[in-house]
Amino acid sequence: MLWSQYLRNKSFRNKLAGGLLLLVLLIAFLPYYFAFIESRKGIELNDLVLDFILSANVSIPTFIIIWSLSLWYLIKSFKDPALMLLILWGFNILSISRIISIYLVPLEPPNNLIELIDPITNSFYGAKFITKDLFFSGHTATLVCLALCLRKKRDQVIVFVGAIIVGILVLVQHVHYTIDVIAAFVFPFLLVPIAKRICAPFN
Repeated sequence: MLWSQYLRNKSFRNKLAGGLLLLVLLIAFLPYYFAFIESRKGIELNDLVLDFILSANVSIPTFIIIWSLSLWYLIKSFKDPALMLLILWGFNILSISRIISIYLVPLEPPNNLIELIDPITNSFYGAKFITKDLFFSGHTATLVCLALCLRKKRDQVIVFVGAIIVGILVLVQHVHYTIDVIAAFVFPFLLVPIAKRICAPFN
């Protein structure tokens, strides 16, 4: 079904407009929120997995995987308005859940953390690199969310593999604890069904 056909549906228009408005509000809010969490004291975890991983800068492969898969998804969703609506709400709900979980689980950054250079994502964080947006990994969870929204099994597998690689890379760079990455594979399975319910009957 073409965009013109979807846009003639009032329910679709309302859900699309609501999702876009919420996204804009989240983007405007996040720099202030991250500045707040960066200023507060957290708990430093004893991570046995990170203790065995030599910290290294793997920003470039991490960036390439995340944004090449995201661009591929956007291209697919431009041809499928229902898919774009679903990921819009999926991302919004994922972002809200991270805001809550980061607030409830204040953590200090892992030892030997190396700044993750992601010029696109970091632009939402404000001028300063944020180290305490830890529980759970947003980079990893976003790809898991994308995978769960895709319709074809082959496409899902491709993005899931990307999520696993990114999860490993953020551990190599010590920008997350192991529990952050594990949780990033759990939360989307709970949150994407909520997005699907919001987007019904267009998914």
